[in-house]
Amino acid sequence: MFLKIFLFEIRNRVRRPAVYLYFLAALIFTVFTFSTGSLPLGEKEHINAPYVLALWCSGITMMMTLVSSSIMGTALYRDIEYNTKDYYLTYPITKAGYFWGRYLGSFVFMLLISTAVIIGALIGTKLGPAMGWTDAKQYGPNNLIYYLHPFFTIGLPNVLFTSSLFFGLVAITRNVKVIYFGGILLFLFYFIALFFLNHINNPTVINLSDPFGLNGIRMQTSSSSIIEQNTTLFPVTGTFMLNRVLWGGIGIVIVLFTYFRFSFERFFSGRRDKAAIDEAGTKTKTQVTIKPVVIFTGKYNRNTLYNLVKVELLNIIRDNYFWIILIAGSLFLGFVFWLGDNRNGVPDFPRTVTLLAIFNDAFPFFIFFILMFYTGETLHRDRATRYAFINDSLPPPNWILNGSKLITLLLISTGLSFLPILTGVIVQLLKGYHTLNLSVYFLYIAYILLPALLQMVVFCYVVHVVINNKFAAHGIGVFLWVIVFFLRKTGTFDYNLLLYSYTPSSGISDMTGIGHMAAPISWFNLYWMLFAGLLIVVSGLFYYRGVTSSFKERLRLLPQRFNRSTALITVIVAIAFLAVGAWNYYNVSFLNNYLIKYENTARAVQYEKSLKKYEHLSLPKVTSIKMQVELYPDKQQVATHALVTIINKNKVAISQMLLDGDELTNYSLKTNGVLVPFTTPLLYPRGFFNWFRPKTDTADFRLYKFIKPLMPGDSLTLEINSEIVHKGFTNGMYAAALINNGTFFNGGLPGLGYDEDDELNSPYERKKAGLPEKKQEEIQQNNTEGINTLKAGRAADLLKLDVTVGTLAGQTAIAPGQLVKNWQQNGRNYFHYVQDKPGMYMPMGIISERLAVKKAAVQLDHNVNIEVYYNPEHSTNIDRYIAAYKDGLNYYSKVYGAYPFNDIRLVETSVYGPQDASMTTLDTYAEYFGWNADFRDPNSFDYCYANTTRLLSQQWWRFQTAPNSTVGSLVIPEGLSNYDQLVMSEHKYGKDNMRYIVLDQLWYYLFIRRHLNENEHPLIKANQWFLWGGKASVALYGLRDLIGEDSLNVALREFKKAYTFKTDGPFAGANNLYQCLQKHVPDSLQYYLTDTWQKITLYDNRVVEASSKPTGNKNEYKITFKLDVSKVWKDAKNNDIPAVNMNDYIDIGIFGKQVQGAGNRMVSNTLYIKKYKLKRGVQQISVIVKGQPASVGIDPFSKLIDRNPNDNIKDL
Repeated sequence: MFLKIFLFEIRNRVRRPAVYLYFLAALIFTVFTFSTGSLPLGEKEHINAPYVLALWCSGITMMMTLVSSSIMGTALYRDIEYNTKDYYLTYPITKAGYFWGRYLGSFVFMLLISTAVIIGALIGTKLGPAMGWTDAKQYGPNNLIYYLHPFFTIGLPNVLFTSSLFFGLVAITRNVKVIYFGGILLFLFYFIALFFLNHINNPTVINLSDPFGLNGIRMQTSSSSIIEQNTTLFPVTGTFMLNRVLWGGIGIVIVLFTYFRFSFERFFSGRRDKAAIDEAGTKTKTQVTIKPVVIFTGKYNRNTLYNLVKVELLNIIRDNYFWIILIAGSLFLGFVFWLGDNRNGVPDFPRTVTLLAIFNDAFPFFIFFILMFYTGETLHRDRATRYAFINDSLPPPNWILNGSKLITLLLISTGLSFLPILTGVIVQLLKGYHTLNLSVYFLYIAYILLPALLQMVVFCYVVHVVINNKFAAHGIGVFLWVIVFFLRKTGTFDYNLLLYSYTPSSGISDMTGIGHMAAPISWFNLYWMLFAGLLIVVSGLFYYRGVTSSFKERLRLLPQRFNRSTALITVIVAIAFLAVGAWNYYNVSFLNNYLIKYENTARAVQYEKSLKKYEHLSLPKVTSIKMQVELYPDKQQVATHALVTIINKNKVAISQMLLDGDELTNYSLKTNGVLVPFTTPLLYPRGFFNWFRPKTDTADFRLYKFIKPLMPGDSLTLEINSEIVHKGFTNGMYAAALINNGTFFNGGLPGLGYDEDDELNSPYERKKAGLPEKKQEEIQQNNTEGINTLKAGRAADLLKLDVTVGTLAGQTAIAPGQLVKNWQQNGRNYFHYVQDKPGMYMPMGIISERLAVKKAAVQLDHNVNIEVYYNPEHSTNIDRYIAAYKDGLNYYSKVYGAYPFNDIRLVETSVYGPQDASMTTLDTYAEYFGWNADFRDPNSFDYCYANTTRLLSQQWWRFQTAPNSTVGSLVIPEGLSNYDQLVMSEHKYGKDNMRYIVLDQLWYYLFIRRHLNENEHPLIKANQWFLWGGKASVALYGLRDLIGEDSLNVALREFKKAYTFKTDGPFAGANNLYQCLQKHVPDSLQYYLTDTWQKITLYDNRVVEASSKPTGNKNEYKITFKLDVSKVWKDAKNNDIPAVNMNDYIDIGIFGKQVQGAGNRMVSNTLYIKKYKLKRGVQQISVIVKGQPASVGIDPFSKLIDRNPNDNIKDL
């Protein structure tokens, strides 16, 4: 009997189109992804790398949870739905035959559908290069094991688990709605695991909490090199193997438990039929009795509609599973809201904008699943309960029956849109945070969430009506929604006029809310709501009623259903839809320039081919800028008039200049009152969707030719007039630098010269376009031009700045320099800033916002004003910033030399600005960085203080000692400022409490270097951020420990003195800094300087074993421990060269348990610390200490660059 039921299940599945649709959907999606390389790949990571295949297999089998619910959930439920008990109970069917026949017959198809993942990936890797979509070099070898390994170790356990879960849930509960609860629960498990991945560093928790293994794969990938990811199978070991065994085992346990609990009598009892009768009866009883009338129109229809909506609404509201899903989601949302955002382990106060950003990341998908599932339930409930045969024979027209269900779902979605405000406000109040910003909640709901949910409902509804198969509609609807999301998220196609329900994206800011983006979002919402109206018409035309169910039958009824009133409504809505669409198109593709991804690539190619010849065009130096800037933040407009003085410091005359007017609407250039003639050397073809624009687009570049060449040594004043005017709105976020309360822009001047950053970077795209291979240009440290050119650009020089800014009444304008005057004129505020003595180095920026200010001062050799400008609602941590400035100004002035300016300002900028930025006399933090950090925990690390001392340090190491353009020069501003941050943190917390602060820098360096796809540079020739910042700061901090703080400060002061405020080269380079350090390091410690700067050196020190015992004297202990000491150098091929003869100074420390210090802060209890000269190999040391020891460590404060700092300390 097992074989008969098994084969019956097979034949039944073969006849159903849903199986083929699921397989084809997974196959096509995978083929497209792997043939086009539309994956989140690291540079030089193969598209078909084993790690990528593992990640894809895990992700797609997770998405196939919906398929599992459809295939496995209905295997048994069909017998309940079609009431086959009388048939089955008359045959000698065994429990085992029936149960395993149904289970395995369905599971076979789940396995077959799952194979689409590996088949699609294999086809995609062949198809991509064959069709010319991707370069064959982007793929690695197609070893079959690379595909089979993730399928059997990752995909198969996932499919087994989800299949058993859904089969078991239906078998035990006899209710198909439990599938939705199970599916939602699985996704919540995944999101919890994802949250753990982002917020904790516990591999066991991360691995075991994720049923699909996706986050474990991500974690393992993040710690593996590109070579490992490309050439080795994903390691199914350790806790990840335990994950596979655990969740696969849970799947087996579920199906076995279900089998032993399963019984024919209980499963085929009349309880389901009774429930159906009761539900139908409930409907009948709930409906209000309507008196018979002759004409079934008017009031009858309105009353019927009202009562049907009431019935449908009550059916959902009274559904226990709906509340279980909703409460589970709300609890998880509350959990995530409670933990919120944090930085350096310090949580932020639960600001409304932060909570909404968290919600917007993933929870709309959660709501989408609820809407998709309950749309199917609402549409199919009447048939499942047999009530449709009664209801469909009653007089109400189709639009009443159809409309009642749709209105119910729209009401449910409206209620769900308030989920973030209900959960968010509760969390905020429980955490004692009372700045609720309810207006921001309602803005988000009205402009973003509610329209999206209403459009989701209509989409789900139409899919279910047209397909008329609940589970197939679930799968197809989710698949279509995910495809659109994928296209937009990857940038493959993001034209919002053609992507249902999508609008221009916008951040949410405490300073401006949604701001000027409210208008384009509203127009696109109206556009898609009107389209949703057309979809509603479609749903009415294809609505199934009575015995009519097939698509062909409903198609034949279209002429009858498409009556005059329907046609009139359709025409009106269609005209409105086209009119709004035309308006949106006019703004996006006529007033503005929309380009698809391919067109942006093509323009980058054309830019390089046309303008590369101007790359080495001689440029003058900019030595003075006097500008009048009129800001209109409420209109996102700027007008700039500037007098720019340039000097030709080259040995040849300058007859022409290439200017880049990127982001400028228009600009002009005059000398001596006469316009300078120009040509436009670059014309782009019109964008594909910009049909009514001119056939060619003039690029932002202009080639100006001077009537009289600028001779060497000559100067010239240029008069520049520019304007930024944003016409209409664009396809995405626009004018982010000019928002109505939070303007932060660069002054409105055109750029000077060819910009290499605008070139195409993708090696494959470059090869395809016939461009030469692009190698990172590194100007060697002996290059004369590089030494005599500033890092800020070939036209950069020490300049005098004079800026007058006009802005809206109520706003404060801030720029680099000293504020010399502030006045009001014609209802506007004006501010005049000057920085002429001793001048300044670029960059510069202009800010305009409504701000409060707190002021302080420090008396050095002159008075220095400290001003912190902030959103009045974000005043929590102002004193921390001021303390950092006071301490930093005192210390840096003492050890490095005087602070040459009269002011230092810190300004809070909007969410659209950079996290932090530094200019002469001016620092900025975005609103999400530190302003609302919750430091009530006394053990919190004050990153506001630390990072502010880092920014302040750049006033010495970037804006007094400006780096040249040779390789490694950014070690000066970035490395020295990060080092100063460590020094100031040590002054604040004490030398013995620096381990985790230094480790933060060290881990940053170690993490990035593991993922390098090229050989690492030594520090003296650092070419990437992780070297300038992470490695440089640790190397300098370790050097300070060896030679002493005073000796290092003398060296740095000497270096700064030689390169301060230079107007001509040579400017400062990393080699100059190294030479200065070298002079102040004794011979016995030169090895350290060489190791950290000239070589790539890695230690691998660890405590092998340790023990302690009392000596017999009071409170005295003898600690004996064994150390394994190792050091290697990396050669040019990244191979290890053991430092066989090492004999290095390394700290050995003994520590007691932490004790409570000042302010209830837990501090280190150092019992013993001493430097030992240690050779390579295993060695044993014994130490006697006073006090009970808790741990022993080698290099316990992480001053050496150790491959694995975690094994440097061992508990006793």
